[in-house]
Amino acid sequence: MDHLKKLKRILEVAYTEDLDEYELLVKRLKKELPLFNGPKRIAAAVLKEYLGDISMLELPAEKLYQKTEPGKIVFEDIKNGRARLFINIGKNHNLSTGDLIREIVKKSGVDGKSIGKIDIHSTYSFFEIPEQFAEMVLHSFDNTKVKGMNVVVEPAKKRKKENF
Repeated sequence: MDHLKKLKRILEVAYTEDLDEYELLVKRLKKELPLFNGPKRIAAAVLKEYLGDISMLELPAEKLYQKTEPGKIVFEDIKNGRARLFINIGKNHNLSTGDLIREIVKKSGVDGKSIGKIDIHSTYSFFEIPEQFAEMVLHSFDNTKVKGMNVVVEPAKKRKKENF
Protein backbone atom coordinates (compact mmCIF):
# COMPACT_ATOMS: atom_id res chain seq x y z
CA MET A 1 0.00 0.00 0.00
CA ASP A 2 1.55 3.30 -1.01
CA HIS A 3 1.64 6.37 1.23
CA LEU A 4 -1.28 8.13 -0.44
CA LYS A 5 -3.52 5.07 -0.07
CA LYS A 6 -2.52 4.79 3.59
CA LEU A 7 -3.39 8.44 4.21
CA LYS A 8 -6.75 8.06 2.49
CA ARG A 9 -7.42 4.96 4.61
CA ILE A 10 -6.61 6.94 7.77
CA LEU A 11 -9.16 9.59 6.76
CA GLU A 12 -11.74 6.90 5.99
CA VAL A 13 -11.24 5.34 9.44
CA ALA A 14 -11.42 8.78 11.09
CA TYR A 15 -14.74 9.51 9.35
CA THR A 16 -16.46 6.15 9.65
CA GLU A 17 -15.27 4.17 12.64
CA ASP A 18 -15.87 4.39 16.37
CA LEU A 19 -12.58 5.62 17.83
CA ASP A 20 -13.67 6.25 21.42
CA GLU A 21 -11.23 3.71 22.91
CA TYR A 22 -8.38 5.16 20.84
CA GLU A 23 -9.27 8.70 21.92
CA LEU A 24 -9.00 7.53 25.55
CA LEU A 25 -5.60 6.08 24.74
CA VAL A 26 -4.48 9.41 23.26
CA LYS A 27 -5.63 11.13 26.47
CA ARG A 28 -3.52 8.70 28.51
CA LEU A 29 -0.52 9.23 26.23
CA LYS A 30 -0.97 12.98 26.48
CA LYS A 31 -0.40 12.72 30.25
CA GLU A 32 3.04 11.28 29.44
CA LEU A 33 3.72 14.13 27.01
CA PRO A 34 2.31 17.21 28.75
CA LEU A 35 3.21 19.66 26.00
CA PHE A 36 0.88 22.21 24.47
CA ASN A 37 0.73 20.20 21.22
CA GLY A 38 0.73 16.76 22.86
CA PRO A 39 -2.05 15.20 20.73
CA LYS A 40 -0.50 16.62 17.52
CA ARG A 41 2.91 15.18 18.43
CA ILE A 42 1.34 11.83 19.29
CA ALA A 43 -0.53 11.77 15.95
CA ALA A 44 2.66 12.74 14.10
CA ALA A 45 4.60 9.97 15.87
CA VAL A 46 1.94 7.40 14.96
CA LEU A 47 2.02 8.56 11.32
CA LYS A 48 5.82 8.34 11.26
CA GLU A 49 5.68 4.78 12.61
CA TYR A 50 2.93 3.82 10.14
CA LEU A 51 4.28 5.55 7.02
CA GLY A 52 8.01 5.51 7.61
CA ASP A 53 10.24 8.15 6.04
CA ILE A 54 8.23 10.60 3.91
CA SER A 55 10.87 13.31 3.59
CA MET A 56 11.32 12.70 -0.15
CA LEU A 57 7.59 12.49 -0.95
CA GLU A 58 5.29 15.19 -2.21
CA LEU A 59 1.97 14.76 -0.43
CA PRO A 60 -0.04 17.90 -1.17
CA ALA A 61 -3.58 18.15 0.11
CA GLU A 62 -4.83 18.24 -3.51
CA LYS A 63 -4.05 14.54 -3.81
CA LEU A 64 -6.21 13.73 -0.78
CA TYR A 65 -9.14 16.06 -1.33
CA GLN A 66 -11.14 17.14 -4.34
CA LYS A 67 -10.09 20.74 -4.98
CA THR A 68 -12.83 23.29 -5.64
CA GLU A 69 -13.05 27.06 -5.88
CA PRO A 70 -12.15 28.66 -2.55
CA GLY A 71 -15.14 28.44 -0.23
CA LYS A 72 -17.18 26.37 -2.68
CA ILE A 73 -18.25 22.90 -1.68
CA VAL A 74 -19.15 20.33 -4.34
CA PHE A 75 -22.24 18.23 -3.65
CA GLU A 76 -21.86 15.19 -5.91
CA ASP A 77 -25.05 13.38 -4.97
CA ILE A 78 -28.08 15.57 -5.71
CA LYS A 79 -31.42 14.05 -6.60
CA ASN A 80 -34.82 15.77 -6.88
CA GLY A 81 -33.40 19.01 -5.48
CA ARG A 82 -31.96 17.32 -2.39
CA ALA A 83 -28.29 17.00 -1.53
CA ARG A 84 -27.21 13.84 0.24
CA LEU A 85 -24.89 14.36 3.23
CA PHE A 86 -22.72 11.92 5.19
CA ILE A 87 -22.31 11.98 8.99
CA ASN A 88 -19.90 9.74 10.89
CA ILE A 89 -22.34 8.48 13.51
CA GLY A 90 -24.83 5.63 13.34
CA LYS A 91 -26.63 2.77 15.09
CA ASN A 92 -23.58 1.78 17.12
CA HIS A 93 -23.77 5.23 18.73
CA ASN A 94 -27.49 4.74 19.54
CA LEU A 95 -28.50 7.22 16.84
CA SER A 96 -32.12 7.08 15.72
CA THR A 97 -33.84 8.86 12.86
CA GLY A 98 -35.55 11.18 15.36
CA ASP A 99 -32.21 11.95 17.06
CA LEU A 100 -30.66 12.91 13.73
CA ILE A 101 -33.60 15.11 12.73
CA ARG A 102 -33.51 16.88 16.12
CA GLU A 103 -29.74 17.50 15.81
CA ILE A 104 -30.08 18.89 12.28
CA VAL A 105 -32.93 21.20 13.34
CA LYS A 106 -31.18 22.30 16.55
CA LYS A 107 -27.83 23.01 14.89
CA SER A 108 -28.97 24.48 11.56
CA GLY A 109 -32.45 25.82 12.20
CA VAL A 110 -33.93 24.16 9.10
CA ASP A 111 -37.49 22.84 9.30
CA GLY A 112 -37.44 19.15 10.22
CA LYS A 113 -40.16 18.50 7.63
CA SER A 114 -37.73 19.53 4.88
CA ILE A 115 -35.30 16.73 5.74
CA GLY A 116 -35.56 13.91 3.24
CA LYS A 117 -34.53 10.27 3.30
CA ILE A 118 -32.33 9.14 6.19
CA ASP A 119 -30.18 5.99 6.04
CA ILE A 120 -28.64 4.98 9.37
CA HIS A 121 -25.91 2.34 9.20
CA SER A 122 -23.83 0.90 12.04
CA THR A 123 -21.11 3.58 12.22
CA TYR A 124 -22.31 6.28 9.83
CA SER A 125 -25.45 7.71 8.29
CA PHE A 126 -26.70 9.62 5.27
CA PHE A 127 -29.45 12.21 5.10
CA GLU A 128 -30.98 14.35 2.39
CA ILE A 129 -31.55 18.06 2.74
CA PRO A 130 -32.88 20.62 0.22
CA GLU A 131 -29.96 21.68 -1.95
CA GLN A 132 -30.27 25.35 -0.97
CA PHE A 133 -29.70 24.47 2.72
CA ALA A 134 -26.99 21.84 2.22
CA GLU A 135 -23.93 24.04 2.73
CA MET A 136 -25.48 25.77 5.75
CA VAL A 137 -26.35 22.40 7.35
CA LEU A 138 -22.86 21.09 6.62
CA HIS A 139 -21.22 24.09 8.32
CA SER A 140 -23.64 24.03 11.25
CA PHE A 141 -22.00 20.75 12.34
CA ASP A 142 -18.44 22.17 12.35
CA ASN A 143 -16.69 21.30 15.63
CA THR A 144 -19.77 19.78 17.24
CA LYS A 145 -20.66 16.61 19.10
CA VAL A 146 -23.65 14.33 18.75
CA LYS A 147 -24.27 11.66 21.39
CA GLY A 148 -20.94 12.69 22.94
CA MET A 149 -18.99 11.98 19.75
CA ASN A 150 -17.17 14.51 17.58
CA VAL A 151 -19.00 14.46 14.29
CA VAL A 152 -18.04 15.21 10.73
CA VAL A 153 -20.63 16.05 8.11
CA GLU A 154 -19.59 16.17 4.49
CA PRO A 155 -21.14 15.86 1.04
CA ALA A 156 -21.88 12.23 0.23
CA LYS A 157 -20.00 10.72 -2.69
CA LYS A 158 -22.05 9.95 -5.80
CA ARG A 159 -23.94 6.70 -5.33
CA LYS A 160 -22.89 3.71 -7.37
CA LYS A 161 -25.47 2.57 -9.89
CA GLU A 162 -28.37 1.12 -7.94
CA ASN A 163 -29.58 -2.38 -8.76
CA PHE A 164 -33.31 -2.69 -9.42
